[in-house]
Amino acid sequence: MSNIHQLAFDLGPDVARQHVSTPEERKIVDMIDEFLSSEKESIYYMYSGFAMTMLPHKKIDDNKLWKRENGRLTLLVEPGAVLHNGEAIPYGVPYGSRARLIMFYLQTEAIRTRSRVVHLGSNMTKWLKNMNIPTGGKNFEQVRDQARRLSACRLTVGWMAESGHSGFRRENIVGAMIIPPPTTDDKQGTFWEETAQLTEGFYQALLEHPVPCDGAAIRVLQSKSQAIDVYVWLCYRLHRVKKETIVPWEALYQQFGHSYTNLRQFKWRFKDTLMEALAVYRDAKVDLVADGLALRPSKPAVQYRTTQQVLLPPEVKPSRGAAEGTLLVP
Repeated sequence: MSNIHQLAFDLGPDVARQHVSTPEERKIVDMIDEFLSSEKESIYYMYSGFAMTMLPHKKIDDNKLWKRENGRLTLLVEPGAVLHNGEAIPYGVPYGSRARLIMFYLQTEAIRTRSRVVHLGSNMTKWLKNMNIPTGGKNFEQVRDQARRLSACRLTVGWMAESGHSGFRRENIVGAMIIPPPTTDDKQGTFWEETAQLTEGFYQALLEHPVPCDGAAIRVLQSKSQAIDVYVWLCYRLHRVKKETIVPWEALYQQFGHSYTNLRQFKWRFKDTLMEALAVYRDAKVDLVADGLALRPSKPAVQYRTTQQVLLPPEVKPSRGAAEGTLLVP
């Protein structure tokens, strides 16, 4: 963690602002100030598989597949179509920060309600407003487009065991959706009452392997898809680390660098992304070193902001090792 992070967290943002030397450092202090000023304590959930591999940051060709590899894990996302009034409407692969926020909403609601059925309409509108995201006009259409893309796409998760055995599981995130008739009402965000149902396979994988994230952190990062990915990854990795672990630059580039043309460009920009992620993870013990990123044992991201232990639903089963028939066990 940088000195400016330490100053802002230990002595407060006002003191830290007296020591900033660049616009980038001031931006980080402002993010920490926003994070610490949040009075709403909430926990959002992301499936652990998406902590290791994620969606694209920018739009790709609508007919193009999305493939990412991370060690022995491979994620393939195929575009699909949604049936509406008997017509098959094609959608490309979901992308960007809005797709990630919808993923958070779907998975958090499923765990909170202990149900595969998630209401998108007024509930999601309120949630987006809570995230400080306007829900009207062009932004509303962007959110609905990403929701349809997530509903249409199909995931294939492949894995390779140390024994040499390999396998894959193909699964949709959303298995069913109810789409109401279009409305001419100007308050479209209020009357968007679509209902999505997560597939049984994805729902069970989520219940068995959720990654708890701080809701205030996601609100601060809501427009920064790369920082969201790094933050979720740190939430997943840091409390599991038993001793200092170096993640090589090549591995970091493979996981987070798909928006950059080469490793050199990625190294230059990754520092800024990491600083943004650390602005909302106070207890993260990480440092950039010559060989990559040093991870050290850290407290869970949500523990210090909540007064009660994070509990999973009673039906959640203990984690198992990767095996055929599971969607993914990272």
